[in-house]
Amino acid sequence: MSTQAGDDAMSAENARLRARIEELERRLGEAAPPQATPPPTAQASASEPRVPFEAVFNLLPMPVFVYRTDGVVAAVNEVCCTWYKTPREYLVGKYNMLQDPEAVAKGFAEPFHRAVAGEVVTLPAIPYVIKHEVNEDRGRWCWLEVTYLPLRDETGVRFVVALIRDVTARREAEAQQRRSAELLQSIIENAPLLIYAVDAEGRYTVANRLVEAAAGKPRSELMGRLPRDFLPADTAARFVAQDREAMAASAPIAVEDRVEMLDGTHVFITTKFALRDDEGKVTGVCGISADITERVRAEEQNLRLQEQMFRVREDTLRSISTPLLPIAPGVLVVPLVGKMTRERADLVIEALLHGISSQQARIAILDVTGMPEAGAEVTDALIRAARSVRLLGAEIVITGVRPSVAQSLVQLEANLGGIVTLGTLERGVAYALSRRGHGGAAP
Repeated sequence: MSTQAGDDAMSAENARLRARIEELERRLGEAAPPQATPPPTAQASASEPRVPFEAVFNLLPMPVFVYRTDGVVAAVNEVCCTWYKTPREYLVGKYNMLQDPEAVAKGFAEPFHRAVAGEVVTLPAIPYVIKHEVNEDRGRWCWLEVTYLPLRDETGVRFVVALIRDVTARREAEAQQRRSAELLQSIIENAPLLIYAVDAEGRYTVANRLVEAAAGKPRSELMGRLPRDFLPADTAARFVAQDREAMAASAPIAVEDRVEMLDGTHVFITTKFALRDDEGKVTGVCGISADITERVRAEEQNLRLQEQMFRVREDTLRSISTPLLPIAPGVLVVPLVGKMTRERADLVIEALLHGISSQQARIAILDVTGMPEAGAEVTDALIRAARSVRLLGAEIVITGVRPSVAQSLVQLEANLGGIVTLGTLERGVAYALSRRGHGGAAP
């Protein structure tokens, strides 16, 4: 219950007690026992029931003390005895509040004197240890809220009524709420994230220290302001559009932003969600942004390295798949192993032509002994390689031709003019060396 609600309840109880207090004033006297309720007036109906004021007094749900002006207890209700775990005879006529060191130290005496002077006084909640008269070594710690009411007659204030409320549960709930708020604030302030909130109009209501650092402005200059007040127009417009989307969405939204800051472009991954009141009405938006700039830069660097590694790998595979073996001046051997594809055939021809050009080779030997199959790709590659080599003025020798390759060449009716085919690599090498001795390739 809120403090205001508690005050309203106390005022209502005070009003209900005033009638009883007036009766008690007439009945109590100087600690005298309550007098009987006067008989009905002549005008009252003989059948009208009497109000049992004593029963009402004892049924009140809070402890009520009635003090004489010297501080001695004149009367207590039943709740007092139960609450303090003390019999009535230990209190009435014996306990003096003004002589209780604990009560005086806690500040109950001064307001009591003000009540004796005729003032209604309500004390703020005060921590207090209730000591039991029957067992003084035991006590109960609590928070008490006390209201002193002066009781007057024609001679002035004769008694002071003390209404006692135990507000321990409320105070503990308030303390827990404060601790929770402090914990939440500590989390918001120290989290390695930009945490902020705006109201329904887009004005900032929360910003932690990282938001301050990102904006380059103190928090006092951010609160209550719109994004356009301190951000570039395009960035502010983008943030406002995201906030509107978050307020309209039933679930959080996630976006990636690139924001120009004092030290350059930063990349943020941001989650935004609508803030709602107890009735479900949208009151604003909360945003939580993680700066992933370093991660993005690392990923971009990693991508560049991967591309470089891919190029190196391709170059390595190319050199492995199309090895050029210079066995003598002007003579190259290209052993082909494995399955031939269109792409690989292009690499073979490219490497072959580059080798002939760079090494001034006059004879190139293509050894196809290591190729298990001879489909259209193989025969096409051989024919294109032969034509390309001849354009450079060199001679091509094909060795290790299997029957399947020969059959494919025949079926394609390939023009093998100028191409020397030999059964083995050894014979091809011998042929090339002999041709080198006769002045190189034929025109």
